[in-house]
Amino acid sequence: MTTSMGKLKKSYAERQGVAVGSLRFLFDGKRINDEETPKLLEMEDNDTIDVYQE
Repeated sequence: MTTSMGKLKKSYAERQGVAVGSLRFLFDGKRINDEETPKLLEMEDNDTIDVYQE
């Protein structure tokens, strides 16, 4: 999986109708950077990303 997390974050924010800057995305308790990929984060099937609105 090589899609950047920035693309995922933008898509999610658009679907929710909120600004991407108003959301925090965390994986394993750490904030996700736009340039990271699922592979870089060592994500596996059924892993979840926590999303919080600031």
